[in-house]
Amino acid sequence: MKKVKKLFLSILLSLIIMIGIVCCLRLYNDYKYGNDRLSTSKYFLNVTDIHLYPTHIEGVHVKYIDEGSLQGFHLTPDNKLHNGVVICYGGSEGSPNFDEARRLAEKGYETLAVFMFGMKNQQKTLVRIPFEQFEDVFKYVKNNIEKKEPITVLGASKGAEYTLNLATKYEEIFNVILIAPSAYNFSGLDFNNYGSSWTWENEEVPFIDIKKGSFFAFLKNMLIPMMTKAPVQYKQIYDSSIKADTERAKKLIPVKNIKANVLMIVGEDDQMWGSYDMACAIKEENKNAILWSYKNAGHIFAGDGIVNTSTMRIRVGGNSDGNKYAYLESRKVIDDFLKQHHGRY
Repeated sequence: MKKVKKLFLSILLSLIIMIGIVCCLRLYNDYKYGNDRLSTSKYFLNVTDIHLYPTHIEGVHVKYIDEGSLQGFHLTPDNKLHNGVVICYGGSEGSPNFDEARRLAEKGYETLAVFMFGMKNQQKTLVRIPFEQFEDVFKYVKNNIEKKEPITVLGASKGAEYTLNLATKYEEIFNVILIAPSAYNFSGLDFNNYGSSWTWENEEVPFIDIKKGSFFAFLKNMLIPMMTKAPVQYKQIYDSSIKADTERAKKLIPVKNIKANVLMIVGEDDQMWGSYDMACAIKEENKNAILWSYKNAGHIFAGDGIVNTSTMRIRVGGNSDGNKYAYLESRKVIDDFLKQHHGRY
């Protein structure tokens, strides 16, 4: 009986010590990282609330588009300087990359800021998004834009994965700009309705299953950080899921023979997923692809590499100076690329 009591007390003491350590680490991480958030546009409070997006922009006419699965914004500069249209997609947050569409519209490009999911006539979450919904975008461009060519599609993060796939399906796309891209098709991010991120001809596109990555990577980079309020880090989870998939070659996006011009923009310290390594893999398959990478820059080229959300901290990579430099320089690269391929209006 005494031995049982002693064992019970030892376990209880160990639990108390562990809880104390976790509490101390939570306090330490609150002190170290604070609760400041990136200065972002108002619409990031709720990316699907179209009323949060600015519609009165000097020199740019903004119209909401509601045509089938095409949901988004048409930004037309009062003084058009370039032919064609630039179609913008955001990432897994679900935004239409409105800020980049606005930036380019203010430089004289006609742009569309398009939702990938979460809106009317679309998948409600990031899972099983049909590539064919882009055909509603083509239809809109054909009927509403005077000088329709060239068509450039710009995607960031998960939107870059989507954009690169579109270039393999639709030869009408002249150019793609991929910010923090993926070389693979990954699983969707709805864990209650799990499956591929994408479908084509009503079939799920083969995908890397991020649930099958290393448990140690999950423990180290997700579970423990969430318990201690340290920044979670997704990169090693994605890396381990790629490594664990013995048929990963079948999940690569087939980029070798795409006709579109490809520009890739990546941070070499991306901690969301290995966009630098994956961009190098894309370039290995498609020698004509252009790759610009930036040291000390992370996934989003903003802030100090840590993003505070309402529920967790996320390590996205880079540092303040590196991310600022990468943002400014990469926008020059994007502008030069577009000038080269869109010409004068």
